[in-house]
Formats: sequence, structure tokens, C-alpha cells
Amino acid sequence: MKAQPLAPANQSSILIGRLMLAEAATFAIASVLHFGVAETFIGAAVPEAIIAIVLGAGAVALMRRGAGSWWLALATTLFALLGVIIGLSVILGGRDSRPVDLAYHATIFVALVITVVLLLARRQTKY
Repeated sequence: MKAQPLAPANQSSILIGRLMLAEAATFAIASVLHFGVAETFIGAAVPEAIIAIVLGAGAVALMRRGAGSWWLALATTLFALLGVIIGLSVILGGRDSRPVDLAYHATIFVALVITVVLLLARRQTKY
């Protein structure tokens, strides 16, 4: 039995969901690094872990395409974006120079904005 090709809406859900999972994975890695692998910075490790879990849940929901999955994906991505903005404000307002953290936050900020744009574009083409 041959598998049927996915409809374009399903393909975009899978693509955006995978992007969200990749973003969630970077938050998980950053959290592990801040829990003492590279440095101990619990103030960043806990929020990054929470963002990783929340964003991952939004990605899975989007790929499963359940009721309300688009809204959940958008809300979890905006939640992650808010966390990044807070993280950037801490980095920029801090006494210590954190060029690696700044580079990560700037990069993930752009990635999350792209994800929001893709979600909004998908919503426009779906309905």
C-alpha cells in the first residue's frame, strides 16, 4: 500500500513543527549548559528548560494537527519569544560580558520571529 502525499497544509504544519522542535532543542541544550556543564547560571537554566518543554509541546501539537493546534503553536512560540526578549534584556543590562549568550539570543530571536511569520502565513492560506 502506497502512502498518500501530504496536503500542502499538512506539509507546512510538519515543516513549521520541525522548526519549532529544533528551536526547542537549542533551548534544552542551552539549559543543560547553564546547569553547570559549561557554566552555572541557574537564572537562565530554569527558564530555558521551561521554554524548551513549552515550545516542544507546541511543535508536537502542530504536527498532530489537533483542535486548536495552530493557536497553541503560535502561543508557545510567542511565549518563547518573550523569554528571549527577557533574556536579551538581562544580558544587555548585566555587568558581565556574555558574547556567546548574546549571539545565541539574537539568533534564536530571529528564528522565532521567522516561525511566527510562517505560522501567520499558514493561517492566512489555510482559511
